[in-house]
Amino acid sequence: MTAWRPLALVVRTAAGVGLALTALAAPGSTAAISELKAPPDFPMLKAETSPGQVTFSHAIHRAKVAKCSTCHMRDFKMKRGASEPVTLVAKQEGKLCGACHDGKTTLAGTVVFPIDECDRCHK
Repeated sequence: MTAWRPLALVVRTAAGVGLALTALAAPGSTAAISELKAPPDFPMLKAETSPGQVTFSHAIHRAKVAKCSTCHMRDFKMKRGASEPVTLVAKQEGKLCGACHDGKTTLAGTVVFPIDECDRCHK
């Protein structure tokens, strides 16, 4: 007997709150995270010392990672604003964005650019 496999979903409520749900995909189904609609791009909180605004794109990141849990629950909470603040120090310590943006991690066959390439995110 083939087991059902879990499928993670994020549903937005009328209040804009993201709810993480887990459903079961039937054996042999083609349901995948890549088929789920990505949340819209959003501006991240900007510190006074930031060299420019960062707009986060789930769509760009999902093109490189196989599942939401690659970042969520490991480095970032599911609810926006619930994770620790994204700071240069945190990234340099390998936390948050720095967990992958270290110039060593490979995703989708490409080395992820390091956090010291500031203009890749800060506009």
